[in-house]
Amino acid sequence: MKVKSARRRKAISPILATVILIAITLIAAIAIAGFVFGLFGSFTSTARVTVTYTALAGGAVPAGTISALNSGTSNTNANTITLTYSGQTCAAAITGSPVLLTAGTTSTALTITAGACATVPTHGEAFTGNLALANGGQIPFSGTFS
Repeated sequence: MKVKSARRRKAISPILATVILIAITLIAAIAIAGFVFGLFGSFTSTARVTVTYTALAGGAVPAGTISALNSGTSNTNANTITLTYSGQTCAAAITGSPVLLTAGTTSTALTITAGACATVPTHGEAFTGNLALANGGQIPFSGTFS
């Protein structure tokens, strides 16, 4: 009687296995680094708005200009502005609201008129404010009345 010999199993070579493991590790490291360090950030579009200039005059109804810069990659709208001074907060109207803030490097001037508040702001009085965007963002700014 002939005894059947056990079949020999073949496997991949240790060198090939090492190359495959190194390749998988490099791919995973590149993917993780891309998300952590923002290498893939160009695939998302966001609005990055900052207020670059404020020129508001005091008076019975504060009015003036605020310049906003959208340095992001997506357009957004400026909807409302609130001003806080002398311990009170007033809603301000933006002329032509909502105003489109185009993505890029050009500032957009927003002409505003604050609603009637109980106190009239004086020359040199400090104010703070928030610019409300269509995407829900609130952009803080500050200045003094001229």
